[in-house]
Amino acid sequence: MAQLIAPGRSIRLQKGRSNAGVAATYRKHLTVLIRRMHRDTLQTIRAHYRRAEPEIALDANPLTALQDALEQLQAKWRLLFNAQGAALAGQFVERGRSDAEADLRRRLKRAGFGITFKPSATLRRQLEIATQYNVRLITSIGEQYQQGINALVTEAVMAGGDLGALTKKLQSRCGVSERKAAFIATDQNNKISQFVERQRASELGLKEAYWRHVCGGRFSREDHRRADGMRYDIAKGCFISGQYIQPGQLVNCRCRAEYIIPGYNDWKSHGTTSH
Repeated sequence: MAQLIAPGRSIRLQKGRSNAGVAATYRKHLTVLIRRMHRDTLQTIRAHYRRAEPEIALDANPLTALQDALEQLQAKWRLLFNAQGAALAGQFVERGRSDAEADLRRRLKRAGFGITFKPSATLRRQLEIATQYNVRLITSIGEQYQQGINALVTEAVMAGGDLGALTKKLQSRCGVSERKAAFIATDQNNKISQFVERQRASELGLKEAYWRHVCGGRFSREDHRRADGMRYDIAKGCFISGQYIQPGQLVNCRCRAEYIIPGYNDWKSHGTTSH
């Protein structure tokens, strides 16, 4: 693809945004999966725990049957999370790519450039890696949930606790998994959006950008705020606090790049002075 050149002086391309709807859909699907697992887990634990309560009251050891049931449950949901995770991650990454490219095209059109993006082998390979990474994130939700459940059940049995108290703790553990899913959806949506934008900008021959700080609420970084307006090389990243980083690279970073489209006059002046 030919290098993008503005007809006069260089212009700054309006910074992009990540589509919250993409993250919301991803979060919804993950939450549905988590709640299905949680309901299945509660039903299994209640059935076995009620049968074991007389033994718990007598300080007997009812853990064997419970542990066997939980191991079977864990194996079942590991397979389901692997299968569902692959489908959900693939859909999410593809929608993120499509939305990021559409947003970049709209901003380029407002700046006076009609651009059609062609399939990119490099981008495709990178998005395959992103998909695999999201599958691992999804499966980790199920694994950490099951580990937490096993610990809670063991503690309840050893302490002689009743089912009601255990159920409340299990519900709380489900909430932890749902919050993790929400975080993954938001953070990964931002990362994929920014990566696709950066890759496409590079394909257009854009070399530099301005760092634009976007407040992340209580997660806002002071050094990122101070870097607002700093000009940097897209290939290297912006030098902040001793390291080169890209907008959105760090966890929960919502900063964006304001890409610079070089102008013909600037290019001509540079070319003249170089002779």
